[in-house]
Amino acid sequence: MLLFTSDLDRTLIYSQRMMDKYPPNTAPITVERKNGEGLSMMTEDTMSLLQQVHQQTLFVPVTTRALHQYERIHAIKELCPTFAITSNGGTIIEQGRPNVEWAKILRKRIEDSSIPQADLERQFNNIKSQCWLQQSFYVDELFYVHYVDCHILQHDDVQAMIQDFAVHGWHVLLQGRKLYFMPKVLTKEAAISYLKEHCTYTMHLAAGDSIMDYGMLALADKGYTPSHGDLKDKQPQILKNTLYSAHSGEAFTKHLLEDVLQLAAMQPIVEV
Repeated sequence: MLLFTSDLDRTLIYSQRMMDKYPPNTAPITVERKNGEGLSMMTEDTMSLLQQVHQQTLFVPVTTRALHQYERIHAIKELCPTFAITSNGGTIIEQGRPNVEWAKILRKRIEDSSIPQADLERQFNNIKSQCWLQQSFYVDELFYVHYVDCHILQHDDVQAMIQDFAVHGWHVLLQGRKLYFMPKVLTKEAAISYLKEHCTYTMHLAAGDSIMDYGMLALADKGYTPSHGDLKDKQPQILKNTLYSAHSGEAFTKHLLEDVLQLAAMQPIVEV
């Protein structure tokens, strides 16, 4: 069986703004709601393709979203994937429940490699400014997301944070308005590596649009990234195993899922 690990936002599902920017050929359908309001979309075509992918591969949704944010994507939850990875690798959902063994392993790695969250928070409080800091969230007791005003927060200040916190085992990354502070060992690829030790598969495919997906794509036999993503612009080096698509938005998703199905059909049957 083929293992397919895929990012969600801007890889499989899209906001209204992204749908407007890259209009699909068919009408979009809502796949995520919050308080009755539609937040994320696919099209009937790509949803149908994803259902086929789920049936013919070991499909693993992988996201930086907090667990509760992932769970409101009803279209993904209704597929009932055997595994899902949330919180940037912090939580592995197995048969609908968090994998306790992975949680223990990860938290031990974090404890051994980085300063505690309380110490990090104290250091950040010394440098933060209400001029550029808008909101802060501590995600699943694993990492921070700070919403910032990018017009005020200076590039040099971000670079200084990256250097200062790296020596303490924390990775700092600015993605749009989101300033992430994550333990260096908290990665999508770490969770996927653990998962691969416990799965039977013949080939690993991965897809993602962001630099946060770089390690996951590097780990795969074949990777896919869209033209609209920032990975190609921020990557340390070109990934030879990855298809840098010329397509953006739903057009990318459609080509991705069709390719996954073609490769799945070519895989030998594995006796479990």
